[in-house]
Amino acid sequence: MSSHTLSLLLVTLMALLALTTAAEYNVVDYGARPDGGADSAGAFLAAWGAACNDTGRSGSQPVLRVPAGRFLLSQAYFKGPCRSAGVVVAIDKNGTVFAPPAVDSRAWIMFHHADGLAIRGGTLDGKGQEYWACKKVSNCTGQGPTTLDISQSKGVSVKQLTLLNSKVFHMAIFDCAAVTVQGIRIIAPANSPNTDGIHVSHSRHVSILNTTIGTGDDCVSIGPGTSNVLIRDIECGPGHGISIGSLGWQDGEEGVRNVTVEMAVLTGTTNGLRIKTWAMPNSGSVTNVSFSRVTMNRVANPILVDQNYCPRKVDCPGNSSGVQISNISYTDIEGTSATPIAVKFNCSSTNPCSGIKLRNIRLTYKHKRPAQAKCGNAGGSTSGEVRPPSCF
Repeated sequence: MSSHTLSLLLVTLMALLALTTAAEYNVVDYGARPDGGADSAGAFLAAWGAACNDTGRSGSQPVLRVPAGRFLLSQAYFKGPCRSAGVVVAIDKNGTVFAPPAVDSRAWIMFHHADGLAIRGGTLDGKGQEYWACKKVSNCTGQGPTTLDISQSKGVSVKQLTLLNSKVFHMAIFDCAAVTVQGIRIIAPANSPNTDGIHVSHSRHVSILNTTIGTGDDCVSIGPGTSNVLIRDIECGPGHGISIGSLGWQDGEEGVRNVTVEMAVLTGTTNGLRIKTWAMPNSGSVTNVSFSRVTMNRVANPILVDQNYCPRKVDCPGNSSGVQISNISYTDIEGTSATPIAVKFNCSSTNPCSGIKLRNIRLTYKHKRPAQAKCGNAGGSTSGEVRPPSCF
């Protein structure tokens, strides 16, 4: 091969490499302060605008880079649709984005119409301590924001991210499709109010995998209009467990269907696997739900269906839920209950639960004493060893 031919080949290879290497937009280059000394929201939004409008090189995704350091972010609304194939938000493992003590908004960090979004690494610190203290006094004003709000987006992935001390929900997924959350950690004190880990509503094909969540509310909660959800390999606690609902607050709500929870460990939670609906006649449904291979460690109410949910005793006392619950299976559920009643189906008197299946249930009360099961308006079947004995 001649030197001229070799030179042409090298030039061609370098050109191809340049075309296939994703463009990077470092927030520091746009004025972000890694010492946390000033609000970096403007710099983050400018970097997003550049990445979002990047037409991409041979389909590669542009990268919004957050390097090591501590970045104060007052609030950020990252809006699409983007011209690129989707933006990768890459936060260094030693990078922390933190909120100010007060953010009077529905969400702190929002991604809207962000198809192909990928969030990787780093920490989002909601700094919720001052807000939680404020909520304990009667003159507290302003709403607490969700830390990470993703809406009306598809093909989204969130991986290896840590979320700390959100003022309210840590992550909300609304009206999205094809979302994967994997390998993340969510941490807040057990007494922090309304700090749900991940809330999913009006979304399809959502996977939550290999995740550790400890908060002051539900580890994962599933709201109306949600289908085809997979929750696998999750550690939950402290918190309120894994919940479907509450449902039936409004008439005509879309139902929840095709939910799978498997390989979960719950420790010290106030509920285990819970389905809850308001004690109101509003229609709705929960169907085709599977819970399997779940371990309970000192969990109150390990298996619970509550269709008489009315916490403030307003608008619903004496009513019966209009939500129909059917085809719910519990398989290989074992461990210890912190309450004497380990299995409770408190179903609607006008819309009884049907098609409940219990298989290989081994739950004991603390100190290895026998636990109990209690049923109201519930029908189903059992197979294998079932302890406590079924109340069907």
